[in-house]
Amino acid sequence: MLFAAIKFTIQLVSFIVSIIFNFTLIYLILTRSPKKMGTYKYLLIYFCCFSILYSILDIIVEPFIQSHGSCFFMMMNLGSWKSYPEVGFLFVTILCGCFAVSITTISIQFVFRYFALERKGRITYFRGHYLIVWFIVPLVSASIWITQLWVFQHPNSVTSAYLSETVFVNYGMNISDITYTGSLFYPPDEHGVPHLDLMQLFSYLGFCVTMGTTFSTVVVFGMKSYKLVCELPQLGESEYTYKLQSQLFRALVVQAFIPITFLFLPIGILFTAPLLHFDIEPASFLVTIFYSIYPAVDPLPIIFIVVDYRDGLVELVGHFLCKKNNQVNTSYTDQQVASIS
Repeated sequence: MLFAAIKFTIQLVSFIVSIIFNFTLIYLILTRSPKKMGTYKYLLIYFCCFSILYSILDIIVEPFIQSHGSCFFMMMNLGSWKSYPEVGFLFVTILCGCFAVSITTISIQFVFRYFALERKGRITYFRGHYLIVWFIVPLVSASIWITQLWVFQHPNSVTSAYLSETVFVNYGMNISDITYTGSLFYPPDEHGVPHLDLMQLFSYLGFCVTMGTTFSTVVVFGMKSYKLVCELPQLGESEYTYKLQSQLFRALVVQAFIPITFLFLPIGILFTAPLLHFDIEPASFLVTIFYSIYPAVDPLPIIFIVVDYRDGLVELVGHFLCKKNNQVNTSYTDQQVASIS
């Protein structure tokens, strides 16, 4: 199908771009980070590593994300995994867990920036063994998210029967050819009358708690950090410190805007629409595309806004181009010598 081909092309390009930019950013962090950045660089590397894992899982799962009637779901064509549907489901849930890691890590970065700006000594909570705790928090968030999927959104006969027609019509697949995770909010009873499934509602509220907590953390600490950045010149900080903190804050704001645009809003709407009887099925393909593009564009704000990294990238690209030109010139010279001989 045309959409499947377009989707795979976008996912493949996003995977390649994500791998290139995230590894490039890791290299720049390790080689070009100013000393004043402190342990923040380790948070950035941590974030890059999960973006790489996200991209790898996305190209393996090749997810289709859709809303249909009173159900939302993410599905994977099992293909060669058809004999091992639970393995396929595990991949799907881990990919969903990467979403939880991403939004949690972004919120932690805002907390770090605020502690670094306020200069009250609380930045020590991001050093030593405390830093390990901060690394564990996103993993706990992902574990809770994945556990909810296994408990509440595992494939079952009722949901499969509800989705079988739309899966076949839209993707040309039988329900036995796929695995999925999703919630059917209003399953039919024995008389065919839809009724609210309280367990699915509880699952939805659990996801809302995670997303709401991380989003509110971003907003609260983002506003506090912005106020402190504006006050830095009045506190007698050097111009370099002011510029660096401003760059890091701007990069973080843009970096937060990306998951809000590509993850928070699309996924939040996708979760909520079936519960409120809103049919957004025609627009569901956009969520699939946004979900795949996210890890490719996420490292760009840090690379292009932080001057040290931007200059490092320019130098890296310049070195690569010069080396390539030298190889071409050397090859051309060798050919001339050979022809003269």
